[in-house]
Amino acid sequence: MNALAALPLATATPGWHDLLGLLPEVIVAGGFVALMLLDLVVPPARRTWLAVFSGAVLVAALAVSVWGWYDAGPSGRTVFSGAFAYDRLAVFANCVILVTSLLTVVISPGYLNRRRLHNGEYYALVMAATAGMMLVAGATSLMVIFLAIELLSISLYILSGFSRQEERSQEAAVKYLLLGSFASAFLLFGMALVYGETGHTQLAQIATALTRSLPVDPLLVGGIILVFIGLAFKVSAAPFHAWTPDVYQGAPTSVTTFMSVATKVAAFVVMVRLFDDTFAAYVSHWSAVVIAVAILSMVIGNLAALTQNSVKRMLAYSGIAQAGYILIGVAVGAGTPLGVQGALYYLAAYAFTNLGAFAVVTVMSGRGEDLDRYDNLRGLWYRRPYVAAAMGFFLLSLAGFPPTAGFIGKFLVFAAAIQGHNVALALWGIGTSAVSVFYYLRVTLIMFQRPAEDQPAYDWPRTGRAGSAVLLVSAAGTLVLGVFVVLVLTVATMAQTGTLPGAT
Repeated sequence: MNALAALPLATATPGWHDLLGLLPEVIVAGGFVALMLLDLVVPPARRTWLAVFSGAVLVAALAVSVWGWYDAGPSGRTVFSGAFAYDRLAVFANCVILVTSLLTVVISPGYLNRRRLHNGEYYALVMAATAGMMLVAGATSLMVIFLAIELLSISLYILSGFSRQEERSQEAAVKYLLLGSFASAFLLFGMALVYGETGHTQLAQIATALTRSLPVDPLLVGGIILVFIGLAFKVSAAPFHAWTPDVYQGAPTSVTTFMSVATKVAAFVVMVRLFDDTFAAYVSHWSAVVIAVAILSMVIGNLAALTQNSVKRMLAYSGIAQAGYILIGVAVGAGTPLGVQGALYYLAAYAFTNLGAFAVVTVMSGRGEDLDRYDNLRGLWYRRPYVAAAMGFFLLSLAGFPPTAGFIGKFLVFAAAIQGHNVALALWGIGTSAVSVFYYLRVTLIMFQRPAEDQPAYDWPRTGRAGSAVLLVSAAGTLVLGVFVVLVLTVATMAQTGTLPGAT
């Protein structure tokens, strides 16, 4: 039986059960509206209050999401006539997205003040993007998926160009907008083909129609692949990655920190819903495309990262490679439950690790510029030893060294590929991971080298309490996910079985 079809449908008239199922998203959306109004009355010198209010909203939504883990139960249900899932997979995604957004808000005021970008609409846009990501993760209707993706995308387009005085930031926003529009067109065209061939927009009904369809329809297969292409753009998978390095480097670093993690979590969760559940009956027709994109992402991302001299661009190409590793879990997840579990575990591990790495760049940004070049990090150990140690730890996790979260995440997706009888895919992952060690260790060694005598004395700001707290939480999350594997894997398994009942 299809998992989404097994979720009890809500009544046609929205009631309290529907609102409870959407309560975290409603809280964040309400925070967005409130921030738009508060920005009109809060004086410029007190804009940190907006950050405090944003944090309070995110904490409230996170608390409701944790409560929803137990309220939704193992099987979950759908609300608003089957348009949205109130299940543990959505709650899992919400928690990761909300923690990411909260840490971003905590670290933003200091960075924005140094860059003279501390405008109130920043926090409203972060709330809008967060609401869109949460809606994407729980959507069980093609229409809701598309509208939610557009909500988060428009917010991120504006945030990417938030530094209006910098040509590079404006260039990043334009590139993201143009290429994002093409991706939306692919996604919408694919959804139109799926709807035209099945007659449904709700995922449960589409899955039922696919299981009853005996002859393979080329248009339906084409629609499924187009949907994947649209989502592959959002996760920065190759060859749909061209926007990523320029946007990551041009956007304000706090924005890059946010979008590099939260967007991937939302897009990958909806991929799990679509490809490892709704389109599972057609797995033999789309799996080859997903595997090819996974291999391309791992190869292109890691090879391109070798030649970089900017930390933000290096982490951008690293994110492309990491997307390839997570795609391994998606590719084999329809037939191997470990694939979905590994992908979810990897998402949580990547969230803490990558957020921590970008947070280091954020707290080290100087007045008027982002000090993200490798030379800027030379000798960091002798001036900011705790920051250098944290950055080294995050880079080792991204490379997959034990006992970090990155090692366990890679181990799970590689094991899933082997369990799914796709040893070649696992070998591609292992080989490209070995390549990644070179550029991660290169940055690590530069930080521990003594500064050159002719090296300018960079005006690195104090980390501050907010920056220290974000680095501490990110490092703790990276370590916990690498040590307490059974605990976290149990949570990922519970989230996975909420979408694929009966899987073991």
